[in-house]
Amino acid sequence: MPADALSSIAITLVGGVACQAIARRLRMPAIVPLLIAGMALGATGILAPSRTLGDGLPVIVGLAVAVILFEGGLSLKSESFRFAGRAIRRLVIVGAMLTWVASAALAHVLFPELGVLAAALFGALVIVTGPTVILPLLKSINPRQRVADVLRGEAILADPVGALLAVLAFEYLRSTLMKESTGDVLIELAMRIGIGLLLGGAGAWILDRLLRFQHDVAPDLKNRTVLVAAIGLYALSEAASHESGVLTVTIAGFGLGWLHPPGIEDIEEFKGHVVGLLVSMVFILLAAEVHPSVLGDLGVPGILLVAGLIVLVRPLSVFSSMVGTGLSLREKLFLSWIAPRGIVAASVSSLFAMELDRLGDPRGEVVRALTFAVIVGTVLVQGPTARFVGRLLGVLEGAATGFLIVGGSAVGRVVGRALHQAGHRVLLLDTNLSAVRRAREAGIPARRADALDDAAMESFDLDGLGALLAVTPNDNVNRLAIRLYGPEFGSGNIRAIRTVESPDETTSPWLFGSRLDLGHMERLLAEGATVEAATADEAIAVEAVASTTGMIPLMAFDAERRPRFLDDAAALVVGETILYLDTHRDESA
Repeated sequence: MPADALSSIAITLVGGVACQAIARRLRMPAIVPLLIAGMALGATGILAPSRTLGDGLPVIVGLAVAVILFEGGLSLKSESFRFAGRAIRRLVIVGAMLTWVASAALAHVLFPELGVLAAALFGALVIVTGPTVILPLLKSINPRQRVADVLRGEAILADPVGALLAVLAFEYLRSTLMKESTGDVLIELAMRIGIGLLLGGAGAWILDRLLRFQHDVAPDLKNRTVLVAAIGLYALSEAASHESGVLTVTIAGFGLGWLHPPGIEDIEEFKGHVVGLLVSMVFILLAAEVHPSVLGDLGVPGILLVAGLIVLVRPLSVFSSMVGTGLSLREKLFLSWIAPRGIVAASVSSLFAMELDRLGDPRGEVVRALTFAVIVGTVLVQGPTARFVGRLLGVLEGAATGFLIVGGSAVGRVVGRALHQAGHRVLLLDTNLSAVRRAREAGIPARRADALDDAAMESFDLDGLGALLAVTPNDNVNRLAIRLYGPEFGSGNIRAIRTVESPDETTSPWLFGSRLDLGHMERLLAEGATVEAATADEAIAVEAVASTTGMIPLMAFDAERRPRFLDDAAALVVGETILYLDTHRDESA
């Protein structure tokens, strides 16, 4: 017997959190366990959203999609366009149109019962790739920066494009069912685009003004204000013109992220928490509506459709739209292979399926089944093979040589600046806004965030980061950071600096051994010591260098810039680059 509405929501929330935990443990996109859990709950009758939630289901899905797309737009920064802007624009515009036409044609050939308009609806739905799948994938495989920028930008910006084209196809389909004229449909579509651009742009500007001039407002209140604003903009846009809210919230999020008001990092972190919960809940609800037997009924044509999208449509879209962008053949081939679909395709297809079912058209269920088949196929095929294909094509960064620095103290800033100037990617985290500002003034990429928040960890861009330096004055914080990021970086790539509260080194190696603790290093820096780099020309013990010269070795790097932490018993290796603290002492001292 189906659960009631309250039980349905509770089941999806519990199941969603459990699936997120499993995905993190197994280092896979969360969509995989979410799909399995949702279909299993639906097939067994434990979860029946359409019956228990009724008209509330499309409302829940619509609001969740609004917040998800707003957060996606918020996370797309102007920096992403520095080297890949033209490629992103062409892939989102030219590539999206080609994907739409080619996917619709393929669906029409393999499933002629759909007709042209329902096939066009399906083609628009599979344009979107989705940040909820792409971003975890990029974090795990670490491709070249401009390749990652293209995939990230496409995932975020293609969502409203695909949704808008899906609305166009749906409105044409609905107009044929309700005997409306083509002119009316075009006018309604133009209104939706205009309303989306106007409300989204105005909403972003107003929010930016509020955040800039309300310095005395608590961060948690700002977070709730932005969340409510996103939902309010979506509702207002939908009231003005049905199905325009998707574009509105994406433009609003993108605009607010581009304007970058004070405290935007806190908002991004908070929104990341909310989106993670919403994605889990909505995906289980929607997957429960698709019985496994429905996917099985698609048969060989369904398999051919998914295969055709992967090996024909995606490469056609990429190679046609990437002409003149400066991307290499290998990068284009990699982009051609990576296009997993996610929550937006699932949610929008489900919304339209429910609407078509209300109008008495059974093709909506076929479109939803095909969309879920594409989601399952692309995630299960492209996700596990992405690293292998990237290595084969040589577009991965190789060993991650960047550093995540927890703590914006003088030590964190000086070491972070030296690493950044040496060409290593650096991200410094601190909850203190003034410490973050000082780090940025020193040229160090920094953000205000709680490094110990494991949910916020999902929102950090860890691409290219391979080591953790915990340098806060609180030893408990340092140890917790090591414990949290150990699975991400590996136990050999994490170190905490010694403080007065630190336990014996047998518990965990210190960052600079017993040569330097935090207080000692801060005093030396205050007296004028600097962090420098030099090439080791002889094999000598670290302790000998520290005791006989004014140079205290901190870390060593091989020819490929891979770091080596120097314990007290370590020795320098000829040819390595040594990062050291120059205390300006004479050898006779």
